[in-house]
Amino acid sequence: MTLKFNNKLMADSTIHWHGFKIPANMDGGPDFPVAPNTSMNYTFTMDQPAASMWFHPHPDMQTGKQVYMGLAGVFLLNDSITAELEQRGKLPSGDRDITLLVQDRRFGANNHGIRPLQYMNMDMDMDGMLGDIVLVNGSQSPKHEVGTAKYRLRLYNVSNAKNYDFAFSDRRQFTVVGTDGGLLAKPTKVNHIFLGAAERVEIIADFSKDKIGSKVALISKAFKDDVMNMGNMGSNDNNMPNDTMNQDSTNQDAMPMQGRIANGREVNIMRFDVVKEIEDATSIYTSLPQKAEIHNRLSANNADNLGNERQFNMTMNMNGRGGMMTFVINGKMFDPKRVDEYVSANSTEIWNITNNSPMAHPFHAHAIQWQILSRNGVPASGTDLGWKDTFLVRANESVKIIGKFEPVNTGDYMYHCHILEHEDAGMMGYFRVGTSGNLN
Repeated sequence: MTLKFNNKLMADSTIHWHGFKIPANMDGGPDFPVAPNTSMNYTFTMDQPAASMWFHPHPDMQTGKQVYMGLAGVFLLNDSITAELEQRGKLPSGDRDITLLVQDRRFGANNHGIRPLQYMNMDMDMDGMLGDIVLVNGSQSPKHEVGTAKYRLRLYNVSNAKNYDFAFSDRRQFTVVGTDGGLLAKPTKVNHIFLGAAERVEIIADFSKDKIGSKVALISKAFKDDVMNMGNMGSNDNNMPNDTMNQDSTNQDAMPMQGRIANGREVNIMRFDVVKEIEDATSIYTSLPQKAEIHNRLSANNADNLGNERQFNMTMNMNGRGGMMTFVINGKMFDPKRVDEYVSANSTEIWNITNNSPMAHPFHAHAIQWQILSRNGVPASGTDLGWKDTFLVRANESVKIIGKFEPVNTGDYMYHCHILEHEDAGMMGYFRVGTSGNLN
């Protein structure tokens, strides 16, 4: 596959292919910038399970702004297993397979019918860009007409920094069938699903028992989240609690700011209107075929670095760029000329991600899909058993992951927090797979 990227911006840009297993020179990191008024051909072959993937720019210190201004897109990868499930009525398809990109934004005052998009007020956005309006596929509070049937909803959190606890307004159950890197081996039923920035899930929403005329809202329900009182940073006044995410209680501590809704506030996202009766014979699969890659759980005992797990420690740094508060990994701020970790080609490794900062961070490593082994020593279960390229690590939490670096993975790749303002401020590093790369 070859795609030509023409950069018509006034700044460097790239296309980073999120979760794709591709060579480093095609990954779209900041070490391969595309200058203004130039172009680049991205050429690669996709050899991985069907998944709800996406792409966005990744230039150094400009990722957050470029994504916020609209540069992000969906890439749906299909395979023979997905096609077979759809043909057999084990997954909804066609117009009952719906992609939903959820992102928050902030707009200025109405000026003759125009409200300008606003980005980054440093006094209030140092912990990540949060807006007060949630958009779905670019529309505010949209509605979608459905029939009495099952629908496959591909939920993307493509916000810069916002977390969502997706649920339906009547708290009905739904079925999670997929995560970042593809379908789950066995679907799992829940009544809410928590996603940090860049995480995705595929869910089955069942409207078959709803009456014509029913209206059901998709919301982000209230939850206890991190509190970062930026006006009092550096004091010991409990503005940054250790217990950062109790999903059963509302965040009462967050300070309201104009144009900004803090993580944890309940938000209406969109509405589904049941308008017609549909004969639906869909019966969701109970287990993927044995040939599905997800059945091959990676074993910690087979890791090449067993007993010497790679450690990544996320902490807060009060001496960041320009003397501002920022966050770092392993005590280092990003250096575009430095490789931080060296990984053997074709190896299987365990990485242990620990968050010793006062807020949750979504951790992302390029060009590999991971399996979660445990959270705080508790073995993975439910949706954590899926393929993941991004996963939320809460304050005072350690997440142990395992991944295989495929033969196609060669060169210099990035790991970073996917709160885009954090990575732009230096919460990021390079790892090299194999013996060659683009950096010194």
